[in-house]
Amino acid sequence: MARNSDFFQCEWIANPDPQWLKRQWMALEARAEPNLFLSWLWIGTWLDCFVDDYYVVLTRNDDTTVGLGIIVVKEKKLATLNVGRQFCLHRTGDPLMDQIWIEYNDFLLDSTVAALVRPLMTACVMANMKGTDTFVVGASEALDFLGYAVAETGTLAVNGVYGTDTLMVLADGSVVQPEREVVWDSTAYRLDFSPLREENQTLDRYLSRNARYQIKRSLKKYQALGTLKITTASSVTQGLHFFEHAAEYHLKRWGCSPHQSGFANPNFLHFHQELIRRGFPKGQVAIHHFQAGEHDLGVIYNFHYDHWVHFYLSALNYEAPAPCVNAKGNEEANGANGDRHLKPGLVAHYLLIEDAMAKGFAGYDFMGGQSRYKQTFANQTVGLSVYHYRFPHVVYAMKKVIRGLKRRVWSQSSSDCP
Repeated sequence: MARNSDFFQCEWIANPDPQWLKRQWMALEARAEPNLFLSWLWIGTWLDCFVDDYYVVLTRNDDTTVGLGIIVVKEKKLATLNVGRQFCLHRTGDPLMDQIWIEYNDFLLDSTVAALVRPLMTACVMANMKGTDTFVVGASEALDFLGYAVAETGTLAVNGVYGTDTLMVLADGSVVQPEREVVWDSTAYRLDFSPLREENQTLDRYLSRNARYQIKRSLKKYQALGTLKITTASSVTQGLHFFEHAAEYHLKRWGCSPHQSGFANPNFLHFHQELIRRGFPKGQVAIHHFQAGEHDLGVIYNFHYDHWVHFYLSALNYEAPAPCVNAKGNEEANGANGDRHLKPGLVAHYLLIEDAMAKGFAGYDFMGGQSRYKQTFANQTVGLSVYHYRFPHVVYAMKKVIRGLKRRVWSQSSSDCP
């Protein structure tokens, strides 16, 4: 989009008409960098499932919408005391609702002006904050949401607040330097198929010798249990059935508390059941069930968006029967559990990546979280973080002092160890 002027107008809108928002969002989504988590599929489902009261921050260049974001404001409490508010971007501030875990979070931005508009929208949000309020962003790529000099973008006026690279001038004329704190970070792993195709590499040729060996050994052991089969859900009903089937393995691996496995959290279940209903007919949801003969190996829940496969969740059977060698020297199932050479995740992703390459997808995104198998396949990494932006305040200054003292005490105690 060619900018007709250097003036960007930001608006702060309380609870706009949902149909108006849907039209605005989908029109801008077509001009934004593709992002599953900023698609109307994800955002619209999130709004309908969890959000009644919210604000929209909207940026226009002349009459064209170039930025949108949805902010949920939640009171922060310490025991029964209110200690400020959280202004959450595409999150609710409630851990059980946010367990759906948005990644690559950002404002929805026209790709031609994204770097200019992002800090202006951040300034618009922070113009509505005071005291110990916090702007919560994430999990996002390594972006500084206030990191572009406004002097290079023309004039911004948002409720009397002007944004700069590191400074903001408030309505009362005071100049403050917003603080940014990283409260969580991780790494996202991706396998971009382009380099493989350019080098005419198969997946096997790309993988290390050790990875190939582990995959082939595990494949052989699974095939001894019976024919290895992937069933991809072909209807909403089957997709919901596979999703429900995943619960047993996910709960067993991650725990039965709502703060552990999402399958113990009714909010998580409600969101994904609705997401499957909406996304499956569009070809944006892919749920796979794995079997070796009659033996159940588990479920992989993926999204398909902008020619990429996005891995979201796995629920795998780590107790499939271990094969043994029969009198003829062939492996067969013996009913025992616990063969450490069985690698259900490694095998499942290997087969799905091969399938994605054959179907012409652009890549396979494992998204955030440290896992050995992700590192095995990936040729790209991206940092992900959750950021808190806020104004300087004595409460945060005291917290910094306390954290510094804790680190100093820990350092001294460590140095005293023999």
